[in-house]
Parts: sequence; C-alpha cells; structure tokens
Amino acid sequence: MIDLRSDTVTKPSKEMLNVILESEVGDDEYKEDPTVNDLENFCAELLGFEAGLFVSSGTMGNQISLLNHTNPGEEVITTSDSHIKNYEHGAASFLSRIQFRDVDNVDGLISEEDLNQTLENSKVHKPKISLISIENTHLASGGSIVPFDKIKSISSIAKESNLKLHIDGARVWHAILEENKGYDYGKYCDSLTFCFSKALGAPIGSMLLGTKDFIENSREYRKKLGGGMRQIGIIASAAKFALIHREELLKDHQKAQYIYKKLIENREKMDPIHEIEYKGTNMIFLSFEDNSSANKFIEKLEENNIKTGLIKKNIVRIVLHKDVNEKDLDKIVENVNYSSS
Repeated sequence: MIDLRSDTVTKPSKEMLNVILESEVGDDEYKEDPTVNDLENFCAELLGFEAGLFVSSGTMGNQISLLNHTNPGEEVITTSDSHIKNYEHGAASFLSRIQFRDVDNVDGLISEEDLNQTLENSKVHKPKISLISIENTHLASGGSIVPFDKIKSISSIAKESNLKLHIDGARVWHAILEENKGYDYGKYCDSLTFCFSKALGAPIGSMLLGTKDFIENSREYRKKLGGGMRQIGIIASAAKFALIHREELLKDHQKAQYIYKKLIENREKMDPIHEIEYKGTNMIFLSFEDNSSANKFIEKLEENNIKTGLIKKNIVRIVLHKDVNEKDLDKIVENVNYSSS
C-alpha cells in the first residue's frame, strides 16, 4: 500500500531504530536525560534561539506558546485557514481563552498593509492584540512557503507594535531547505515550533524554541498539560537522527514536482479534477466539483493500493514523504489518471 494521506505515516528506518537502541537516557523531569538535552541545544543553535523544549506534538508546542504570549480575552492575528486556529480542536479557546483575528492572506502570506490596517482598526473598541502567528509552510494552501524576507518584515511590524511573533513551523524545514536562506529565525521570532513526525520521519515529537525565560515558563506549562516525560531520550534520539538527515526533504519536493508535471501533461483527460495545485514543497492538491466526486476518486485509488485523503470536502491531498519510493511515482501518476477518468 502506498500511503499518500500525510507525511505523518512514515515508519522508522532500521538505521533510526538502531540509534534508538543505543540512546542514552535519564529522567527529563529532572533535566537529566542527556539525549533530550543535546537535542534541545542542537535545535536552538540551528535556528538561532537561546533554548528549546521537546514536546509531544506540534499542537502542544503551539498551545504552550499561546499560553506564554497571551492573556485571556486577548486576540491573536493569524490567517483564517491556519492550523493553530482550525486544526487544533479549539484548544486555544479551551486553554488560553483567547480568540483569533483573521487577516487576508495569499498562500499563508499576510501583507504588511493588511497587517498594519488590522492593528490600526483594533485600537477602537476591539480586544487587545498581543501576538501574530504565521504558519510556514502553509498547510491549507498546499504547503506553500512564506518567504523568510516577509517573516523579517512582519517581525519588524510586531516589534514596532509591541507584539510577539510566533511561527507555527510544523514543516518549516521544507521552507528553509527550498529557499536556502539561512536558519536564523531566532533573530526575528519570539517562538517557533517544528515537528519531527511530519516529513522529517521520526515517530513522535516536536520542538519548541524561544528565549531561556520563555522555555522555562514553557516547561511549567508542559507539565500542566500532562506533557512532562521521563526517559524520552529514546524518542529524542530518533528526532535528532531525522533532523540530521533533513536534506532528504528536498527529494520529497522532487517527487511531488515529478507527479505534478506528469498530471499536468494529461490535464485534458482528467475531467472530474477541476484544478491541480502544487506550491513547491511536498504536497499536491486535487480539486473536485463536490464531495461525492472526491470520495469516489479516493475509493478508486484505494482499490489499487494507494491511500489518499481529503483536506477539504472537495479537495484531495497527495503528500510525498520518505517512504514513497521513486519506483512508486509512475504507479501513482497512472492510477490518478485512471481514477479520474
């Protein structure tokens, strides 16, 4: 079975399992797990932050950031289709008791003009805005990259307005490697999360980065949320192995680009598919007329041992990852063409 539902479905390689078996562990609640300590320091140095905290998921990292940066009743600027607003099961309202202020975006990119206008409008009879949250890469638009230069520009506005800036970077390594622009997010952002279990290929875990004080507070919030762990060097070793091999992500971009080009060549024969979108990383979005057409397409693919899934009611998402072999690519193209005919 070729599983294209997400890049979270990957299995640990034999090499990763060997690293896990050899990992040195201790009690992380006492900050005595050397493998976790090493991973946190390694990630902080890579991205230009003072400190890091290993957490169980990207959602946990994002929610800890909201708890740190906001007070109940305040607002967070984000895009209407962001993960932190739409795909974390209302955690922000449940935990932080904040609300989101939507800003228009194109592929996850908020314009400086719209951002400034939103901040100006908030001065009259509106809740206090305390944080800007940017998602990079932007899931809802197909894994599009928010350019690093734009993040720097938004950072300047945030600092001028005395706001914090959080990056939901679940797949930020896709953006970093594709743009090839440097890693110094810590100069411009107050916090950042990224996932080891999406694309990078580890079985579990995310990293939360920020200042030393921010991370110390985050450790307390992690405990409150039930995220305190003990001998987690076992999974931290897999996370570091995955991060060291991050260049492999570019192969996933190449796989997606190959499939996209092949599908575009046969575009006129794929009547039920209205639109084929590729935004330069590891995802392809196929738009259908309605939910019924999309589900029939998914069922046809599964009959031929290819799993896909919906990202919206009429949009099927194809996600390339390390467990999709190059020899699988032509089979995927052939079956997408067949299933859409």
